[in-house]
Amino acid sequence: MPIYQQIYEELREAILAGTLPETTRLPPERALAGRLGVNRSTVVHAYRELVSDGLIEQRVGSGSRVSRSLQGGHPQRTADVPWWVTLPPWRVGSFPQVLGELAATFHDERISFVQGVPPVEPSPLPELAKSFERVAGDPDYVLSYGDSEGHAPLRRAIAARMQRRGCRVEAREVLVLTGSTQGITLVAQSLAEPGDEIIVEQPTYPGALQIFQIAGLRAIPVAVDDEGLRVDHVEAILRTRRPRFIYVMPSLHNPMGVTMNADRRQRLVTLARRARVPLVEDDPYGELVESPHPPLVSLSPDYVVYLSTFSKTIAPSLRLGWVTAPRAIYERLLLRKQSYDMATSLYVQAGVCDYLSRAYDEHVVRLRRELLVRRGLARDAIEKHWPKTTRVANGSGGFYLWATAAREVRARALLDTAERLGATFLFGEAFYAASGGERNFRLAITPMTHDDMAEGIRRIGEAFAAVSSR
Repeated sequence: MPIYQQIYEELREAILAGTLPETTRLPPERALAGRLGVNRSTVVHAYRELVSDGLIEQRVGSGSRVSRSLQGGHPQRTADVPWWVTLPPWRVGSFPQVLGELAATFHDERISFVQGVPPVEPSPLPELAKSFERVAGDPDYVLSYGDSEGHAPLRRAIAARMQRRGCRVEAREVLVLTGSTQGITLVAQSLAEPGDEIIVEQPTYPGALQIFQIAGLRAIPVAVDDEGLRVDHVEAILRTRRPRFIYVMPSLHNPMGVTMNADRRQRLVTLARRARVPLVEDDPYGELVESPHPPLVSLSPDYVVYLSTFSKTIAPSLRLGWVTAPRAIYERLLLRKQSYDMATSLYVQAGVCDYLSRAYDEHVVRLRRELLVRRGLARDAIEKHWPKTTRVANGSGGFYLWATAAREVRARALLDTAERLGATFLFGEAFYAASGGERNFRLAITPMTHDDMAEGIRRIGEAFAAVSSR
């Protein structure tokens, strides 16, 4: 049984038995986590389950208390209680809090290796501000919805950039999104139905796993090594099963940072065509590869749904991404998107379109250099402060380092100790569709200064020493 569920069951039993009477204040999440020796997010998950059962109430400023509406140890169900209060929680995977943590900002003294955001330097802000100033006075951009497909000049600019990378893409095949995570949702709901099987990498992006879980899809995990997805494993699966699609991140993979080699790319596309299974290529980091291979969509545009974003090259707050797809799939994605938000912010699209034409290429070159510098500094600090038994994946660049601890070290125990020492990261189990990842963890090396990055890695090294000595 997952640890959060064990905590939930213990508290639930105590509340129903009257051991914890009405209005009893429960310990703060962080305090209980420290007392139990678990991650705070584990306690958060347990408390949320109790809230959904109507057993506890949570209010800002007063914490978590046993519900006042208990009668005979059970939540009171009266006409005054709205029916939606009794709805069961969504099935969103074993770690539903992880996606929220990826977007959260820590306001304490911890050095956080959680968020995969562009570094503060090189900054796009001066030139980006000029671009938005140029379009801010135009009512056609500010006081209009815009087309559901996206701002036509931006779609042309995106298509042109993809053509330079060898992709046979036209502007009419580009659908602008409110972030590429929206695209994963659209694909999951448009290409599959609850109960359908899909192939995913293991490990992979937790946000995608959560989306697939909510959509009721059954993930078949396939391992990733230093050369990318194990395409030979995919081939074995396709001999006997017909998944609805294959979700893959071939360039600067999240979390491992590896890039799929050219042979595997060609073989994967060939397999997909032969089995008539579409590939969903998630490519948020493709432009940051120093020596890039052609995207999968360039090899087979009629069998690849391609997703990308400006969140990793410019800024996540723009919430601006795009998808290209074969026409029949494109039409399904467009109709689904229209039911969500009608159109992505036209003002943001116009500002970014202007920025692309003036400053984007130079910024991306500087960003690539900075990422290489950070990767070198991080590896030097790891070499100095971490045990030699810890393996770091041989990634080709990007925002992340993927570590595997020695057999006797569990990443969540390491995280609990590291947080007490002032550093935090993401544990590996959240990146797995099936069991595994207990000894893995991910460091995002971009959200902090160079000095803070080295200090955070030192603190994690101190946590390694503390955990290993137990």
